[in-house]
Amino acid sequence: MDKLDGNDGPHNDESFRDSVATISEQGKRNWIYPQKPKGRLYKYRTYISWAFLAVLFTLPFIKLNGQPLFLANILERKFILFGVVFWPQDFFIFMLGMLTFIVFIVLFTIIFGRVFCGWVCPQTIFLEMVFRKIEYLIEGDASAQKALNKAPWTAEKSAKGY
Repeated sequence: MDKLDGNDGPHNDESFRDSVATISEQGKRNWIYPQKPKGRLYKYRTYISWAFLAVLFTLPFIKLNGQPLFLANILERKFILFGVVFWPQDFFIFMLGMLTFIVFIVLFTIIFGRVFCGWVCPQTIFLEMVFRKIEYLIEGDASAQKALNKAPWTAEKSAKGY
């Protein structure tokens, strides 16, 4: 075989790209049931998530110099960042600060992307540490969810939101 055709071994088989893993051949949805994580690192991640959730929920109520820590009042054209008030004429300073912040986030994500996405990204925190725990509380772990999905319709199944 020619080495340029991309099919020179079992590791170069790209037939997985021909279909979507969550859709069956008949076009029906393949349900994915996440396993309940456990272990020492998950325990640490949970503690960090609790701290981060506390910060996210208390941040709007923190005041600095008598002003909220962050406020974007578009109607009055008043922007407060870290207790400093920015008016429309100060917008270029605000934009320089925001651009610096965005560059910092990009550089941090390039260097520590996996750590950020797995441990402190707000989307991950809310999905894995809030909504997924509620899902496990209501529906159970992966095996219980599979069994519940295959079970006939009952009052219990309806009460769980199926």
